[in-house]
Amino acid sequence: MMIEGPVPGQSLTDEPKAFAWEQPPHLNDEESVFDYYVEKMSDEEVTDNLLGMMDLGMPISIVADSMLSKGVMDGIHTIDMKLLMKDKLGKVMKDMAEEAGINYKLTLDDYRDRDSEAKTKRMNMLATKLKIRNKTKMDAGDVIQQQVVEDISEEPMEAEEAAPQGLMAKE
Repeated sequence: MMIEGPVPGQSLTDEPKAFAWEQPPHLNDEESVFDYYVEKMSDEEVTDNLLGMMDLGMPISIVADSMLSKGVMDGIHTIDMKLLMKDKLGKVMKDMAEEAGINYKLTLDDYRDRDSEAKTKRMNMLATKLKIRNKTKMDAGDVIQQQVVEDISEEPMEAEEAAPQGLMAKE
């Protein structure tokens, strides 16, 4: 079996501060980070993509988390700021959805469909939209959409409750 990933101890031999998140963040306070994202979300292409994802039923918490994770990876702000900003950005996105008349979902629990067909249809629609856009130039909103699809695709399926086993299990 071929393992793809870093070898244990590799970080000790790599060039220090090679990644954006290893550098000091560009923005340090809550107000500047919030302003950065509000400005980003006011971009027409990003707004269209955010509203499109919410219209497809993507949970606002996942969309906000994906945007903030990308900000951490790009060295815009720290992971602490991500945790502080998640609810604030979620509220802004919720207000955007309400203003656009979109029936939004707040959390992943709201997203889970009892009907797996509806979930599959929604994921296929979003994936198709991304494939079409990938043939052309991707804008900032497309990058956010792609991150959300990856995040949702990696969500674990709900496990069925296993029957107790072993010597003390009642039958």
